[in-house]
Amino acid sequence: MNVAIYCGSSFGNDKIYEEQTKVLAQKLALKKLNIVYGGSLQGLMGIVSNESLKCNNSVTGVITFDLINKELENKNLTKIYRVNNMDERKAKMEELSDAFIAIPGGYGTFDEIFDVITAAQIGYHKKPCAFFNINGYYDKLLDFLRNCVNEGFIKKEYVDMLIVSDDIDEIIEKILNYNAPKDKWQN
Repeated sequence: MNVAIYCGSSFGNDKIYEEQTKVLAQKLALKKLNIVYGGSLQGLMGIVSNESLKCNNSVTGVITFDLINKELENKNLTKIYRVNNMDERKAKMEELSDAFIAIPGGYGTFDEIFDVITAAQIGYHKKPCAFFNINGYYDKLLDFLRNCVNEGFIKKEYVDMLIVSDDIDEIIEKILNYNAPKDKWQN
């Protein structure tokens, strides 16, 4: 099974992000859940890839040609795909992955996880989407999503389908036992 990890090319302001990213990589390796990620050595991306490789886990990177030099492509990966643009990067990562986990990151992380959440809602895939909520990083986002439900713009089941925890063991268990909701346009 391949799990896409969406995360920052920065480290964040608290060491807990690096520490918990290492734990994530270690626990996924123990369960033989391979990593698919953005191919960089920078920030949490570098932590998750290098820690996974230390644990003898398979790591596949997907990086755009123009980001190879900017993000310093990790040359030690099990496999690397080089693509033309961010849309191709997201599509390739989705194609290669059986589940998706967002850990702390910025706009790129949000774009990637919301792209696959939207695809799940519409029924383009039935793969689990998770937030590893390190240090409460996603608390305010989850409050916002619940407000979207209250305001009638997202159905509750499409917020409830998200796997959210600060415990990676719980996330892994829920990914392995995931049952997708009906897609938005299904009767």
